[in-house]
Amino acid sequence: MSSKRWMTVVVAGALAIGLLAAPGLAAAKPITEKTHARAAAAQRFNARAAMIQAADTYAKSGPAHIISATALYNVVLTKDPSYQIVDVRSAEHFALGHIDGAINIPFQTIADDASLAKLDPAKKIVVVCYTGETSSMTTMVWGMLGYDTRALLFGMSGWVADKAIVGLDIPSGAAAGYPTTNVPTLTTRTYCAPRLEGRYASGASAIKGQTKAYFAKGLAPVMTATQVQAVVASKDPRYQIISVRETADYATGHIDGAVNLVWSDLANQLNKLDSEKTTIVYCYTGNLGGEDAMLLNLMGYEAYNMMSGMSSWNADPALGGVIGFNPANAFNYYTVK
Repeated sequence: MSSKRWMTVVVAGALAIGLLAAPGLAAAKPITEKTHARAAAAQRFNARAAMIQAADTYAKSGPAHIISATALYNVVLTKDPSYQIVDVRSAEHFALGHIDGAINIPFQTIADDASLAKLDPAKKIVVVCYTGETSSMTTMVWGMLGYDTRALLFGMSGWVADKAIVGLDIPSGAAAGYPTTNVPTLTTRTYCAPRLEGRYASGASAIKGQTKAYFAKGLAPVMTATQVQAVVASKDPRYQIISVRETADYATGHIDGAVNLVWSDLANQLNKLDSEKTTIVYCYTGNLGGEDAMLLNLMGYEAYNMMSGMSSWNADPALGGVIGFNPANAFNYYTVK
């Protein structure tokens, strides 16, 4: 055997041994037609379109997805079996005191299969948090997944005026009195959509996957009116502001520079948003803004809800403001541990 042919045999043998010994390669499963079919289906599936459709269906399923403390109190008193109450505060704060009958699913776990298995799809699900913002973010996720959800208005802060039970400082409810304008900010440009974090084979897997990706970023769910005012005053070009209030309310007064994209149709207007910018969303009292900020985060944007909405910016009705949370009006309904 020639030396050249001998070397060829040795190299070929070494390669074969190396392939067998390489971690993962020796145990690799054979690629079958079924594997190819799954991969092709995932590639063909338009996760973005499915998520937009789910969000639009949920947004148009009724008026604002909230319930007052008084209405929920009647549910608790009558033990109405058509409702399920879910508290998304931390387990630590849930243990301080919670609404009778509520179960605890911490906010960061709302897209986990183990958490979703605790939800009853046949019931109206009431979501409870601290002040109403993260519960509204939760209702968007679960609403897109097909659950009938609504958030408790003002959260536990509206149920009981006791920080030792709520778990966090209770907002003062006072509006900052910042200026508004009735000059509309118009946008005619359209933008490309941001990239999703993964490739998905179904709408449900996309919603859950994008929710988990959002939590992995560790972003704060809200910005305060003071923080937003600093952005407005500096005219920071890295930000864009959207008012999701109704068009008539936007016309009476809004934050300078804010574009009006009404909450019930936001899913169909995402191409008006620049994915390279950080988005600030605001509504009336924080609930609709929480839902829409979560939608944007699921779709790959970086978005923050202005805490307590317009009621924290300027509560003068003549300037488009609304009366929001007032801790003096908390009902101090009973809680259990």
